[in-house]
Amino acid sequence: MIAKDDPIMKLRISVKNLKEIADLLNTIVSEAKLTFKKEGVIIKAVDPAHVAMVSLDIPSGSFETYDIDGDEDISLDIERLKSILKLASSGDVISILKEKDRLKFEIGTIVKTLSLLDNNTITTPRVPQVSSESYVVLAKYELEKGLKAAEDVSDSIRLTLTASDFRARSLSDTEESEMVLSKELLKEIKCEESVKSSYPLDYLLKLVKSLSSTDSLKLSFKDDYPLTIEFEFGQPAKGSADAFIKGIFLLAPRMEQ
Repeated sequence: MIAKDDPIMKLRISVKNLKEIADLLNTIVSEAKLTFKKEGVIIKAVDPAHVAMVSLDIPSGSFETYDIDGDEDISLDIERLKSILKLASSGDVISILKEKDRLKFEIGTIVKTLSLLDNNTITTPRVPQVSSESYVVLAKYELEKGLKAAEDVSDSIRLTLTASDFRARSLSDTEESEMVLSKELLKEIKCEESVKSSYPLDYLLKLVKSLSSTDSLKLSFKDDYPLTIEFEFGQPAKGSADAFIKGIFLLAPRMEQ
């Protein structure tokens, strides 16, 4: 029985949506704080090395059921959540009920409980306003191909944007990999002066691989400056056609000698 002073939280969400959220967060953290509001859920997380940061805006329309009493923070072990989701099929819908300091997950005939973490142990980062007038919008699979090609060459990748193309280049003493996408192969491009910057490859690869339902990515950067990647993913619930999950990923540059 739920005590009167214990806020009600009843949720139903597709396993596919919840798994993609968990996979994305797990690329940089193992624990995360979720802020529940009337409009939906906000998640901000930064990796221990403070190299990467992610901000997610999950609208209530991404849930089949979204019933909460008011604003509330809950903190979860993301890896434990992923282990629960392994019990489900991608087409399942999972029911979640908060009971004091635990979450109860119902997946078909299976019921699992997960203890919540102390909110005070999870740091919520302030997402900086990083802006650049130069950006490119491209298909996710195109970027993923370029990153995979560079994977066995180096641990960093150099991105270059001009008015006519976008390049991703990786270089070692013995090998080189470069992806070149001309303006015609890009969905959108804005660049008045050439910009270039290098970034750690592993963070980018993990991010792109985690976004299974994303079609396009918007990359904004300038010379030796943090990279901002904006994207949408997930499947809106019935009756909420535009309720896609919106994400922002920030990645610190790798300064080259």
